[in-house]
Amino acid sequence: MAKVIRIIAFVNGTPCPIAGEYVKSFDFEAYDGQGYMRSTARIDRAMKFDDAAAAMAFWKRQSKTNPRRPDGRPNRPMTCTTIEIVDA
Repeated sequence: MAKVIRIIAFVNGTPCPIAGEYVKSFDFEAYDGQGYMRSTARIDRAMKFDDAAAAMAFWKRQSKTNPRRPDGRPNRPMTCTTIEIVDA
C-alpha cells in the first residue's frame, strides 16, 4: 500500500500551523536550500510513496543548493519537522 508523510510538529517546539496535514510537495532547493513545503489536509492529495523506506529517504534528503548547515552537518531541510508515515 502507498504511504504518505504526515506532519506532527516542528522539532524546535515552535507552534506548527500545519500539524496534522500531509506533505503535498517539497522543494529542497527553495530559499537557498532551506526548503519550501506545500501541505494539504486531504490525504488523497498528498504525495505518495511506494513504501515507508522511500518516504523516509525523501524526508532525509539533503539540499544540493546548500548541502551543509553552518555547523557543518548535512542540510536536510525537511527534518525540521517531526513526521509519521501512514498508509495513503
